[in-house]
Amino acid sequence: MVYRTFGWVQNPSDFKKLKKTVQVFDPSSEHYQQLRKHIVHDVVYFAEDKNRLQDQLDNRVCEFSYKDLVGSNINKDGKSPKKRSESVANSLLQVSILPQSTKTKGKLHTDNWTADGFLRWAVSLNFVSHNRDTDTFKITDFGKKFSSSEDDSLEERTILREAMLSYPPASRVMSLLADAKEPMTKFAIGSQLGFIGEKGFTSYDEDLMIEWLKSANDANEITKIRSDVEGTSDKYARMICSWLAKLKYVTKKSTKYTSMAGKQITGFQKYALTGEGLHAIKQANGSSKNKTHPKFVMWEFFATENARDDEQSREYVRTRRAYTLKGLEHHHTIGSLLESLKDHGIFEEKETLLADLHKLVSFGLRITINKNTVRLLDTINDFSIPNQTFTLAEADVTSEKIKNHFRRVTELPERYLELLDIAFDHKRNRDFEMVTAGLFKDVYGLESVHLGGANKPDGVVYNDNFGIILDTKAYENGYGKHISQIDEMVRYIDDNRLRDTTRNPNKWWENFDADIPSDQFYYLWVSGKFLPNFAEQLKQTNYRSHANGGGLEVQQLLLGADAVKRRKLDVNTIPNYMKNEVITLVPEA
Repeated sequence: MVYRTFGWVQNPSDFKKLKKTVQVFDPSSEHYQQLRKHIVHDVVYFAEDKNRLQDQLDNRVCEFSYKDLVGSNINKDGKSPKKRSESVANSLLQVSILPQSTKTKGKLHTDNWTADGFLRWAVSLNFVSHNRDTDTFKITDFGKKFSSSEDDSLEERTILREAMLSYPPASRVMSLLADAKEPMTKFAIGSQLGFIGEKGFTSYDEDLMIEWLKSANDANEITKIRSDVEGTSDKYARMICSWLAKLKYVTKKSTKYTSMAGKQITGFQKYALTGEGLHAIKQANGSSKNKTHPKFVMWEFFATENARDDEQSREYVRTRRAYTLKGLEHHHTIGSLLESLKDHGIFEEKETLLADLHKLVSFGLRITINKNTVRLLDTINDFSIPNQTFTLAEADVTSEKIKNHFRRVTELPERYLELLDIAFDHKRNRDFEMVTAGLFKDVYGLESVHLGGANKPDGVVYNDNFGIILDTKAYENGYGKHISQIDEMVRYIDDNRLRDTTRNPNKWWENFDADIPSDQFYYLWVSGKFLPNFAEQLKQTNYRSHANGGGLEVQQLLLGADAVKRRKLDVNTIPNYMKNEVITLVPEA
């Protein structure tokens, strides 16, 4: 049995190519006939692939394997190519989805990564179905309607609109826009979309991104921040909005900001519902005159990847959420839902269930949670769950227990509990920087600016009374002493003290409030865990810079944020903790 991920699509956006994808499964379509008559023969490179695919098309086969649809990334020698341009075609979708370079360079096939993206999109919108047992795909009845509709017709648009209203993440985006008092950026939408607080669903703080854009030093940096820097949920939000805009459900609005240099710069796009979009989502969500629009879900929608990339853990989470959703048809209290999960061999704490329920809401399902009462307001299709037992990896069991502890003892938003995972994942350095900076701004109530880039610290945190030079370090087994990073921090401290544009022309220190007293600047490292030899790093940094600072482990960062939120910790006392040691803001319970 093969388990794939569906439901979340980041890159495909062309409805014409989506239609071609669906028509690969429809022998009555013109595209299928073109594949059969000449495309496979002319474009597929290896004779073995060509003959196999041609035979299937000649026999009007309409169910294909993942391999025959997506193919692989190989060159003429059957090896992994050094450059993408050296790859050859070896699958049906590769020769169906033509790239931009077709017109300029005559390239008649795409890559396997793009082919996979369009296949996922077609499955996620219920145009194509997947058989887990055989890892094969075929067209659905809904897909046949889409395939046979006339291009650019009202019928085609109606079908695509229906698909979007049935797709929970799209209906979630539309509902967020319907409730908003003003247009929203992808960051504002992304912060409320998907399985918040998990790998694969990170969102960057909107104000933080705007301030970073304003502080950029040149046009290239501005373009990079505006185009390339976003959390995964922000990217989903942007992509879904682009689909909805093509269907006239959403409008896009450009923005302008004034940079720190006093120049007008193009900001982040904002999105708003059109009148048609507002009417459609109100109808879909039901009223006294209209039934709710059914939602299409699959077991494969309920997670993308696990914190530690353990497939068993991912499938366990999917199964837990799937049985939770099915349980809502008959159980309407937290207690009875927990009991129903036990019937399926799933034993979880109340906090995990509540977190799942809230995440299913941000996924796009309408669920009301009122104290102990829970109700599903949407109608969903009857989806299947694999008849197999999955288990959480030991590391993920531990991680969930720690998160549940924080859910019980703090009032922090779920998205910040992700720091408990990010802080130990070196591949997510930017996420660690952005989410940490967002926490300082959103919960601690301090001014926070993400910087990054050459000759700049990760960020600065400040108020009228003090400023902190911030450096985040994500290490799987903990962060110890690093001579080069002592050198970096001392250089930043000296940059800020001297403020010499000859020494460092990027003037990153101008992000601090100009009225902060010169003796009230501190340095701070934040990491998941500090090793014993980190104490020497703090000692040397203080000795060389004559500045005070410290190290803050992520659990203390979170506990401190909760203490500030509850008004049990005054942020203005934070300098008192800067004693060149690992900081304890709140004694752990």
